[in-house]
Amino acid sequence: MAKASPYESGELTDSIFFTLLVLTNPIHGYMIMQKVAEITNNSIIIGPATMYTTLGKMVGVNWIEEKDIDNSKKEYHITKKGYEVLMKDFEKRKFDHKLSKAVTLGLKRQPW
Repeated sequence: MAKASPYESGELTDSIFFTLLVLTNPIHGYMIMQKVAEITNNSIIIGPATMYTTLGKMVGVNWIEEKDIDNSKKEYHITKKGYEVLMKDFEKRKFDHKLSKAVTLGLKRQPW
């Protein structure tokens, strides 16, 4: 059985998570790519094709809104629904981090 898409399951990829995160402030597409790279210290690099596909899907599920700011640019902003999805995923990431830390610190000896 195929895995459900993040837009159905709410289990966000890193690219989607960080895109939603930077969209807590309205910005245009090119700036999204720059901001995600900046805040992740270039560990997440989103190319234009991936980004615009992702933005279109997030608009389609009402996680973000788009607004024309001139003839060639659109500005994007997270919606209430998108923020709820982001925060749910954030809480899961916090739990996963806490659990990983507890397991790692709880090891008496190296497992290898």
